[in-house]
Amino acid sequence: IADSSARQVHSTPPPRRFCSAMAPRFVGCVLGSMALGAAGFSHFMKEIPNGMSVIRNSESWYGVGHYLAMGSGPLNPFGKEFKTAGYQWTPELCAADSDGDGQSNGLELGDPEGQWT
Repeated sequence: IADSSARQVHSTPPPRRFCSAMAPRFVGCVLGSMALGAAGFSHFMKEIPNGMSVIRNSESWYGVGHYLAMGSGPLNPFGKEFKTAGYQWTPELCAADSDGDGQSNGLELGDPEGQWT
């Protein structure tokens, strides 16, 4: 027969709460990560004509090869073609119409003749 007085009682610790003192640190980490993500591949902007000053829908578009203006996330058709070209501005990439709007990539980036180096 078991002695009920020898039974151990385990209590469940209280749930952890997100401390309001940690909120500024958390937000700072998230914003810092976003900035690093946006700047992480900024060197690609220097590999295409006018890459540092692309405007789309009246907004600066730093993630030229991405669907998101700040970069990161899935590549758009131009980003896929740029990757296939070895991240180089080539005559083929210049002449291509990656977004299918009837204008070459070169025309859209200010290098219609593919003269940029």
